[in-house]
Amino acid sequence: MFKNFSPWLLGINGRQSELIELALTYGFRGMDVDMADMLRRSQRTSLEDATKYLRATDIKIGGFDLGVNLDADDDTFTAQVATLHPMAEIAKELKVKRAYLRLPAATDRLPYPEYFETQRARLNQIAEVLAPREIRLGVSFSAGKELAEGKEFEFVRDVEGFIALISSIPAANIGYIVDTFDWVVGKGTLAQLTGLDAEKIVAVRLGSVASDATAETAKTTDRVLPEKEGALAHVSVISHLKAAEYKGPVSPTASSSRYKGQTRENTVQKAQEAIDSISRDAGVHVAPLPMDLIEDVPYEPTPAT
Repeated sequence: MFKNFSPWLLGINGRQSELIELALTYGFRGMDVDMADMLRRSQRTSLEDATKYLRATDIKIGGFDLGVNLDADDDTFTAQVATLHPMAEIAKELKVKRAYLRLPAATDRLPYPEYFETQRARLNQIAEVLAPREIRLGVSFSAGKELAEGKEFEFVRDVEGFIALISSIPAANIGYIVDTFDWVVGKGTLAQLTGLDAEKIVAVRLGSVASDATAETAKTTDRVLPEKEGALAHVSVISHLKAAEYKGPVSPTASSSRYKGQTRENTVQKAQEAIDSISRDAGVHVAPLPMDLIEDVPYEPTPAT
């Protein structure tokens, strides 16, 4: 597994060069990218120009969000799928192996059984677009309590329904995004997590429920940076992934509303410290930060001439 920086999962924005600098400064080996933006810029100039900052570093691309609204009407969904082909081609050029999608938490379209079949078919169709480019589709769900408000029908909002849906899809390149905040709020257990086939886990995201909330009442804004212990002990999660030889990205997550007034650098530093501490306790090697390596170089005064 590798420590991965996903800017949007921390509520962070910036130019590609700025985000890469943040990732490198705080020792992230991978970074999720905005592939849709990269496609637009490559169409204006060239792919080489759009990816020059990424190519200039040894940071790996963890994955990218597909930006498809799975709750859209049929015509809109078909149009969105058509746009995936050029995006997936760029991803293939960059040797990106993971794409991400989030399930709707609720809908006005159909009751659960019929909507389950609709989503099953749509996810399989998207996975088939990605398969020839050797890209895996990671799927997540959202358990925040506010997300079903104003909708007629609830959809996948717990781990049981999430596992049932993903395991029912025939495409071989589809799998789980394990998000520990949603796992806890969605009534998931460590036993359910360790029961997943490690080969079917596409990405892992670590986040905790804030101390002033509970798993039964938590909203999306109650997500804070990952803590070692809690309803789902993160050290146990990483220890299991290490034993299972999981090879994918592990990203810290938090609601930006919990870190108002902080600089981007401060938020990323705290995220790095949280995930590094969890990893060390789980027996995972944590490489020193670039700034630490510089500090370790012995000072040698310049000889007088």
